[in-house]
Amino acid sequence: MTVVRRYVLIGAAIVVAAQAALAQASTAAREKAAADAVAKFIEQTRERKGLPRLQRINDKHLRADACRRLGGGDKSLGSSDGIGPPEKVGTLSAFWYSTLDPTQPPPELAEWALNPTEPPLPEWAKVPDVKYEQPRRFAVGVCLNSRSDSTEQRYWIDVGTYMSAIKSILNIPTWD
Repeated sequence: MTVVRRYVLIGAAIVVAAQAALAQASTAAREKAAADAVAKFIEQTRERKGLPRLQRINDKHLRADACRRLGGGDKSLGSSDGIGPPEKVGTLSAFWYSTLDPTQPPPELAEWALNPTEPPLPEWAKVPDVKYEQPRRFAVGVCLNSRSDSTEQRYWIDVGTYMSAIKSILNIPTWD
């Protein structure tokens, strides 16, 4: 009798583990689909305005940032300009938001996609060459709230623009 119970318990554990793996794969697939939808939106928005096409890259830090905001419950919309911490060398700007439907981005994302690097400069500041600050690459990071205790499937999305790969390598940040 105990042997039968043991096999039943082992079988149940295998089923639970398989379901957990399937749910994880499903979450990853939904995150990838959401990232693809946002990337397509950015590409189409830039193409309609005649802006240069950006190369899409993978930046694991964007997904980590999105998941950090998910953990904190931050549903705000925001953006930043400029180079961040050392692990983000080459980053020109970032935009983040939270949504229930990643195929319906906020209007602010279209505005950001058209002009992702508009740092406010004082009049006396030397304006860099236009080619210097133009993004060449972009990435999308998505984190999906897939906890079973949640009633809604909400996506936290971060998008970043970057210098060209060569410029990123040559751009050595210096801090005082």
